Amino acid sequence: MNLKNIAGNDVSIFLFRFELRGNGIDFVLNETIAADMYQDIDEKIKPLVHACCETLLRYKHLSAGNTIMDGNFLATGEFEVMLSKGLGRHFAHDEKERLFQDAKNISDLLSVVMDRRTQELKKGKQRNSPPIEHTPNPRKIKKGLEELGKTKHRQAKLQWLADGEQLRPGLRQLRPDDLPPDVTVSSGYDHRGHCYIFEHKKFGELGKIVLIKVCEQEMLMQAELYKGQEKQESTIAKKKKEIFEKVITTVNDSFKQF
Repeated sequence: MNLKNIAGNDVSIFLFRFELRGNGIDFVLNETIAADMYQDIDEKIKPLVHACCETLLRYKHLSAGNTIMDGNFLATGEFEVMLSKGLGRHFAHDEKERLFQDAKNISDLLSVVMDRRTQELKKGKQRNSPPIEHTPNPRKIKKGLEELGKTKHRQAKLQWLADGEQLRPGLRQLRPDDLPPDVTVSSGYDHRGHCYIFEHKKFGELGKIVLIKVCEQEMLMQAELYKGQEKQESTIAKKKKEIFEKVITTVNDSFKQF
């Protein structure tokens, strides 16, 4: 029986799929590749998977089936990533392009695993290392997302300079002292646009702000409160919301003309 992807095309090697599971999404990886996984590759893949899951979660209610996205090598030898039928039309163009690019990056990393293992087998080398622990480590994933975000910012800055763009008159750069006490900001990673993560020294992660380019002269700011494990009516949750609202006001004011 021939394997087929979401689009019904013949598959030679199944790589991965993202499946809806309750309120979340599971990343299902080819079992053979998972068994051959290398630690360095695994650490690069997990932040990409996390970013893809975050994006897909925003559209899960529109998915036509349990498999919301899959990635495979087709019988033609080409890699193909597909979304659930009709889902692609609901995405902003740039967001979908970034999602697909990260799916391709995952595919490239899995190809490295297969190629590296093939070379080891040719040399008669046996794997003596213990199996990779596939349970996500939130701290490592956060660090990986921060690195992806920084890389994205550097690339955007270089493109900005290459295009000869100039800073909008009156736009004031945000300084650490502008933020509420004990609040820090770091680069995040989001397929919609530039992402910044805000944390409080005592209360932990507050939320993120994503700057989305709508057109050449228009930028949309989306703020998302980090829900975490606390109940929304708890004192801590209310305090975090209060602090994050101050952050949003500060960031929003930095876009105003002076």
